[in-house]
Amino acid sequence: MADSKANPAVPEILPDLLKNTPSNIARLEDVIEHCKGRQKYLAQTRSPSDGGDVRWYFCKVPLVENELAASVPRTEIVGKSDYFRFGMRDSLAIEASFLQREEELLSSWWKEYAECSEGPNGWPTTSKEFDTQENADSPEGGRAAQLLEVEEERVGVPVKGGLYEVDLVKRHCFPVYWNGENRRVLRGQWFASKGGMGWLPLREDVAEQLEIAYQSQVWHRRTFQPSGLFAARVDLQGSTPGLHALFTGEDNTWEAWLNIDASGFSSLITLSWNGIKLRRGYSASLSEKPTQDELRQKKEEEMDDYCSQVPVQHVVFMVHGIGQRLEKSNLVDDVANFRHITTSLSEQHLTSYQRGVQRVLFIPCQWRKGLKLSGEAAVEKITLDGVRGLRVMLSATVHDVLYYMSPIYRQDIINSVSKQLNRLYLKFLKRNPGYDGKCPLL
Repeated sequence: MADSKANPAVPEILPDLLKNTPSNIARLEDVIEHCKGRQKYLAQTRSPSDGGDVRWYFCKVPLVENELAASVPRTEIVGKSDYFRFGMRDSLAIEASFLQREEELLSSWWKEYAECSEGPNGWPTTSKEFDTQENADSPEGGRAAQLLEVEEERVGVPVKGGLYEVDLVKRHCFPVYWNGENRRVLRGQWFASKGGMGWLPLREDVAEQLEIAYQSQVWHRRTFQPSGLFAARVDLQGSTPGLHALFTGEDNTWEAWLNIDASGFSSLITLSWNGIKLRRGYSASLSEKPTQDELRQKKEEEMDDYCSQVPVQHVVFMVHGIGQRLEKSNLVDDVANFRHITTSLSEQHLTSYQRGVQRVLFIPCQWRKGLKLSGEAAVEKITLDGVRGLRVMLSATVHDVLYYMSPIYRQDIINSVSKQLNRLYLKFLKRNPGYDGKCPLL
C-alpha cells in the first residue's frame, strides 16, 4: 500500500489525447514527466555530456517503394543535411505516444532491424522485400496494401500542423491529405559532434548499445588501452568494422568518444585519432554564425510549434486548374509555397493576439490525377511521335478546357472535384471532431 502511494499509477492515455490540439498540447510534457518509461531516460549523472532530452527526426529523402525504415541510414552518424528535426512540441507528441507503447514498438522495431541485417556474404537475411513485391502484384496484395494505408491513418501521430502523421510501428512520416512517399523517422537519444557540425543523432542500434553501457556505468571499469588511455572500451555492432566507444571519468562524471580500430577501414565515417565526441540527450547548436540550413530549420520548427498550439478556424481547400498532368506540375509544392507566403504576410500585418487565437490550414485538392476520361485513350493513340512533346503539353492543358466544355465529360470533372473535396473534408473532420470553422475554396 505504501509503495502504491509513493508511486501512483499513471492513467492510460488514449491516442486521441496525444494529438496536437490546444486542449491536449499542454498535457504532453506532464505525460512524459510522469510516465514510468521516461524515468530511465533522464540524466543520472552530473556529467556535462549527460541529458535526457530525446528529439525525433525525419529523413529528407523519402523511402523507395517496399524499403524498410530499419535499412537506413547506412552510416552510424546521420548526415547533417540528411535528417531534419521535428519541432519541440511535435517531438513531445511523438515521444509521449512512444512511451505509452514502448515495449510493443521496440519489439516490432528490432524485429524489422533483424530482417534488414546483412549476413556473412552481405545478402539480406530475409526475402520479405521480394515477397512484398510479389504480393503487391496480386489482387490479395492490392487489398492488403489498402488495409495498410487505413492502418497507417489510424495509428498516426499528427505532426507539422496536422498535414503529416507519424506511424511509430513502421517509423514512417507520411502526408495525410495527399498521396506521397514515406519518410524515415529516427529517434535521437545519443548524439555525436562531427567536424564542428553540431550534435548529430546516432542510428538507433548504436544508440541502444551505448545506452546499455551507460546504464551499467561502464566507465567504472576502466583499463589501460593500447593507446595509453585509461578508459572502458565498448565494442559496437554496426556496419563499420572495429567500431567502438571509449568511456572515461569517475563516479558521476564521464566522457565518451566514438572510434574505429586502426585495422578497420570505413568509407562511411572519418574519425580523427582521438575519435568523435559523444553525448547523451539532445543539445542545441551554439554556433555564433548559423548556416542557412540551420536558420531554415529553426524557422520551420518555430512554425510547427506555432501550428501545434493554435487551433484551426479556416480550412482552405486549394483546387487546381489545368495542367496538373504535366510532369513538372506539383500542386503540393505550390500549396506549400502559398502557405509560406501567407505566413510571412500574417507575421507582418497581424497582431500576436490575432495570430494566437486562430490559424488557417491549406489542403491541396488533386482531382485530376485520379480521373481517367475515355477520350484520353483515343488522343494517345493518334498522337504522332514527331511532335509528341508538344501534343502531350496540349493534352495536359488545353484539352482539359475542351473536356470541361464538352457535355460528355463536364459532369465527370465536376464529380471528380466534389468527390475529392468530400474525401478531404471527411479526413479533416475525423482528425478534428467538433470543428465549427469555415471551409472556403480557392
